[in-house]
Amino acid sequence: MEKRDLDIITDSAVNWQMYRDKTVLVTGATGRLGRYIVETLIEVDLLYNLNMRILGVARSEAKAQRVFGDELKFPNVTMLIQDINTPIEYEGTIDFMFHTAGPAAPVDFKTIPVETLWSHVNGTRLILECARTHHTRSVFYVSTVEIYGGREGDKAINETEMGTLQHLQFRACYPEAKRLCETMLTAYEKEYGIKYRGVRLSHTLGPGILLDDGRAFAEFIQCVLENRDIVLQSDGSAMRTYTYVADAVNAIFLIMDRGTDTFYNVSADENLISLRALADLIAGLSPTGKTGVVFGKETGKLAYLPYRLPIMDCRRIRDLGWKPRVGNEEMFRWTLESFL
Repeated sequence: MEKRDLDIITDSAVNWQMYRDKTVLVTGATGRLGRYIVETLIEVDLLYNLNMRILGVARSEAKAQRVFGDELKFPNVTMLIQDINTPIEYEGTIDFMFHTAGPAAPVDFKTIPVETLWSHVNGTRLILECARTHHTRSVFYVSTVEIYGGREGDKAINETEMGTLQHLQFRACYPEAKRLCETMLTAYEKEYGIKYRGVRLSHTLGPGILLDDGRAFAEFIQCVLENRDIVLQSDGSAMRTYTYVADAVNAIFLIMDRGTDTFYNVSADENLISLRALADLIAGLSPTGKTGVVFGKETGKLAYLPYRLPIMDCRRIRDLGWKPRVGNEEMFRWTLESFL
């Protein structure tokens, strides 16, 4: 992770002393969010001599080695190599959990909807069972704006509202699974007293994103890297908000520390932009100047998302003191530079 990203996360009001002498587990440790959480915990453990035990859960030992390198040699870092759909094998108390694992790429919703659904539902059940048997103080769950479903009108949606979600389509495997996982958290709290916090993220990106996962911004960046034109398959009027991964992880730690409500919308309202303007911005970052923006023949057709995502009302997280630091131009430039 770049030092600038660590500074964004750690230069905040988070009480890092809450992790002193504690064991912290992070699922999806080699994913975009998970790796940032793990590396932040390593950084603050060294910075404040917290005597933490950091457990990462990852499917691939080779990828874990590639992502973390020599950090895996630290005596306080242990990587559990296993699938999230198998029970966590660990003896001893696990004080805090950050559950980030699960397929989140639109291409997965189309090609492996069954595996996508069960990875979230079964994986979250096993994590909560682990929390129940390992005396966990709090579980942090990463959810999504997609649980709100479609939304009419321009009013921002807050954490207590809900749009319409059509469940009889394969694409619903992701948001419906996420909704059930949120309900699962409330059920385990009611019956077993397991405390939880959670975040509902909008589009989040930064170094480490996958360029072939079906997201529009990833495709745009891929076009720049290959000196191809960006082809818009819509009129480009759809609005999106983009949040830099370090800003999002800063919010996650802030919620785990200061949060009193269960779920918090996290999205950088300042970065609201249309797809057409985003395409122009990313094309303009091309080092060769060979990428333009053109319209395809299927204008008006959405490849994956059959409804309009709402803009989220983020006053609840702002009241905790969160303020994103990275704007669209820096975010996409830094992400592009990570591939160059």
